[in-house]
Amino acid sequence: MQGLYPWQQQQWQLLYDYRRQARMPHAMLLHGEAETGKRLFALRLAESLLCSKGGEYPCGECHSCRLLRAGNHPDLVEVMPEEAGKAIKVDKVRAYIEEATLTPQIADCRVCIISPADAMNQSASNSLLKTLEEPAPENHLLLVSDRPAQLSATIRSRCQKVAFPRPQEEESLAWLEQQNPGADWENLLACSNGLPLRALRFAEGGEAENYQKLQASFARLLKGQQQPASLAESWSSIESGQLLDWLYHWTLDLLRLSQAGESAMRDAQLMQAISGLPRLPDSVKLVALLEKLTRLGQGLEKRNLNYQLQLEALLISYMESGR
Repeated sequence: MQGLYPWQQQQWQLLYDYRRQARMPHAMLLHGEAETGKRLFALRLAESLLCSKGGEYPCGECHSCRLLRAGNHPDLVEVMPEEAGKAIKVDKVRAYIEEATLTPQIADCRVCIISPADAMNQSASNSLLKTLEEPAPENHLLLVSDRPAQLSATIRSRCQKVAFPRPQEEESLAWLEQQNPGADWENLLACSNGLPLRALRFAEGGEAENYQKLQASFARLLKGQQQPASLAESWSSIESGQLLDWLYHWTLDLLRLSQAGESAMRDAQLMQAISGLPRLPDSVKLVALLEKLTRLGQGLEKRNLNYQLQLEALLISYMESGR
């Protein structure tokens, strides 16, 4: 289908089979890593559900499809934060709940997309629970989340889960080559933690060069050639989610190196950057660093932590991992 990524075909077929069997779930949780195209998938699914032809794909020609294309279909509701990175507040969820009790105006059903669902604050989540427990007829709720563990267990249990794993490398490279033939996609994909949409964004925004500079400074830290305090200061201007994601990727690759040798590493550039390292980081310490990265990411999202100080403490742990 036009507008779907090739790595989403399995999920699409799963949900279409539900539709053919008249078993389409009331609530679905589309979850997986960031930048795998989940929100786009949710929009395409909404278009298919609202299309008056009732086929597997939206026809693009009926009145409903034309309204969707114009962005003003009355039976589609999107609940999103007012600003990126902010919480979804309870008033937005309550507004959806009120609309959910109404009869569809044009299509045979109503569709609501909440993205990112993990951005709902506690009050918004509690308000949504009643709708999940007593679903209104002719309504479909699509929750999109990069961090489903941050949703309440009750919300997760009321939804049909649809996972969006990281695409296979071969599939990603084939798709990227179609977007821009001849680019160094293997390198860009490695810089993007194996996520093709991120690799495309990096290519368009020149992020690969920044990645390589950061990786080189990380290697100097491991070799004792870079002080944690100065590195934390220079890195503090980088968006925390992106930086922690890169650090997690590098740490995981170092763990592969320490446990299975160079052939197990996935980032050839990292392997080259750390050549000459006098001693490999300790595996136990690397596992502890992976856990620390996860906790730090969660803490930065939930609390007003001093990013630079937390980063400096983390980098000290990296420097000590080879001792």
